[in-house]
Parts: sequence; C-alpha cells; structure tokens
Amino acid sequence: MARRINQERCIQCGVCLEECPNEGISEVNGEYRIDSGLCTECFGFYKMPHCADVCPVEAIESDTQHGVDEDLLVGRSAELHPERFPRS
Repeated sequence: MARRINQERCIQCGVCLEECPNEGISEVNGEYRIDSGLCTECFGFYKMPHCADVCPVEAIESDTQHGVDEDLLVGRSAELHPERFPRS
C-alpha cells in the first residue's frame, strides 16, 4: 500500500524529503506530498517505509485510496532502480 502525508499532522519539517529512495516526496505550496506512483514502501532499501520511521509526528500513514500489492511494489522498485534490481 502506498503512503500519504496527513496534512493536519505534518509540521513541514522536511525530514522525510531526503529519505525517500525514489524521490517520491516533494514540497508543493508549503505542503509535503508523496507521489503514489513512486511509492514502493521502500522495498529493497528498508524493512519498513523509511519516511514513516523518520517522521517526528507520525504524519505518514497508509494511503487507502492507492492500495497496491507486493508484486506491484517489487516491479515498481525494479523499474525505478534497474541498477539495484537487474532483470535476468
């Protein structure tokens, strides 16, 4: 399942911005957003979504509107990082 940033809880500290291995977090008009098309829940990089681990106010949550299965996350990771996940 992709992740999203709860804007009511987010304090706009920017800690999550540099932590995404897919560069899927951006700041737009003072709000941080996660691109659901780039979110792989850090598959292949961390055991858990790293943005949620580093968020000091627990503003990062599951995005129930963009649910994806593990196979899609694995495939998306391979597409975004072919150097890390070479195809045979």
